[in-house]
Amino acid sequence: MKTVVFTSVGVLWFSLGMGLIIAPAWTIEILERLMSDDVRLFVLIQLEIIVGLALVVGTGGFPFRMFWIVVGCLGLLKGLFLTWAPIGKREAFLDWSLKRPFGEYRVCGIILVGLATVLVYGIIVL
Repeated sequence: MKTVVFTSVGVLWFSLGMGLIIAPAWTIEILERLMSDDVRLFVLIQLEIIVGLALVVGTGGFPFRMFWIVVGCLGLLKGLFLTWAPIGKREAFLDWSLKRPFGEYRVCGIILVGLATVLVYGIIVL
């Protein structure tokens, strides 16, 4: 079960990262449409919290376990902030994160591809 969950997370991160590297305008447009509806935004935030919890709790035996705990805690903190923050602050944060220069999106894509690669390496080592 652990393999399926973390492989799915790795595939999601890898595909999102490659989208940010290759076509950031198209990827950001899709993310803006996903985040425009409150229900879809809520589901995305809850998915982020679940992935963060899975990284904190389920990475026993993975190489770089402390690294995955930190990544999971950062995901949890972001998800909890987006859930409990006042609407004005949440909207300001989302606007800020969706209005960055394309170079920053490409760097974020490289980071996501790297995280996905290291996560899959951790699964293979198990």
